Amino acid sequence: MERGFVPDAVIEEKLEHMRAELFVYIDRNIEAIEQNLPVFFGQVASILEKATVKIPDAAHDEFIDAVVFHLFGGSRRIGDQKFVARVTELAPAIKRNKEKKSGIHVAAAIHLIRAGKYLEASYYLKPYKKHDAKVGTWFAYCYYALYKDGSQEPGYNPGSRWNYAKLSRQAMEDLSTWKPRHNLIVKGILATAKWMEKPFWLMLFSAVEWFPDEQWYLHLGIKIAKEDANGVTLAKLLQIALGRFPGDIVFFREAYFRNFNQGELDAAIELIRDMRQRYPREIEPVYYGLRTSFFMQGTALFTEFRTAAEEVSMPSHVLQIVDFAFEYFKGRQGPAALCLEHFLESYPGFDYFARLLDFIAFHCEDPDQKRAVRLAVFGAVDSYCRRMLQIKEN
Repeated sequence: MERGFVPDAVIEEKLEHMRAELFVYIDRNIEAIEQNLPVFFGQVASILEKATVKIPDAAHDEFIDAVVFHLFGGSRRIGDQKFVARVTELAPAIKRNKEKKSGIHVAAAIHLIRAGKYLEASYYLKPYKKHDAKVGTWFAYCYYALYKDGSQEPGYNPGSRWNYAKLSRQAMEDLSTWKPRHNLIVKGILATAKWMEKPFWLMLFSAVEWFPDEQWYLHLGIKIAKEDANGVTLAKLLQIALGRFPGDIVFFREAYFRNFNQGELDAAIELIRDMRQRYPREIEPVYYGLRTSFFMQGTALFTEFRTAAEEVSMPSHVLQIVDFAFEYFKGRQGPAALCLEHFLESYPGFDYFARLLDFIAFHCEDPDQKRAVRLAVFGAVDSYCRRMLQIKEN
């Protein structure tokens, strides 16, 4: 084992290599593993114990979750209740925190849902439905699927079809009371189960329809759609959110950044004007107008929002950085340099930022890096302004 400090990146690289080798072994020996699970998990424990780096407890136990997930994915016995129960019994025993079973149980449930074993999946999801929004949504889906598709599982009651529908709806309503995070349990390899996306969105949009006055479902969906780069779903959620909750600036913020990041600047400006009407004394929409004007033709838009910035008492040091950015992105290097020099003279306490900005903007001469330099300048300016104006991250 390596002694002394080992960077987290090195540990993760070694764990990734160990995972890859073990996954190949599982794929090649799945039937033998199924026949002798205690021996297999003993091998996994030995591999971790003999690792050449000291593995943190959390990473050690998440490694075991990943092994279980891959084992269930390759096994033909996922429909065998006793097999699944045996795996979920043995795997926690080799963890450092033997009580932390959530990753193993959710791994089982994910593959059980794929196999149509909704009752059994709900059993494994139920203890964690309050702690992770995706788990809670999948739990609700299990009852929805029992209502919609039925099941051949022991314990399924065809006469309770409508009761399953009620349980599904109740499970989604409960989530809006608990408001759990969505990545407390479903992370790492558990988040790679693409077949679970459809059940999640089905239940989320159902809840949006069932409970039209509840904003939490929209906030959750927007966050996950952004993380997944799911532009179509994001646009749909924002359309619903702005229509139902026009008084919530958070939805305006999300819609603005969606338009800006997509290069739909005219739509972004239209949204900013709407925000200005609803929040006439707020600095946030004025700043959005300024940052958008950097990339629009002409100077009229910048002039409009520069005047508005003074009306809402935007701090002088922020305005000076905004002036620099406007000149810089319009290609006027001389005036931009003067703006930055004036900022440095006026606010010597921010010299660290001004000198860094000066170096990035004016001393990176590689023509192949021109776009990267502009992005770096914009990122630095935007982060500074939003932090100083106390504008929340979208």
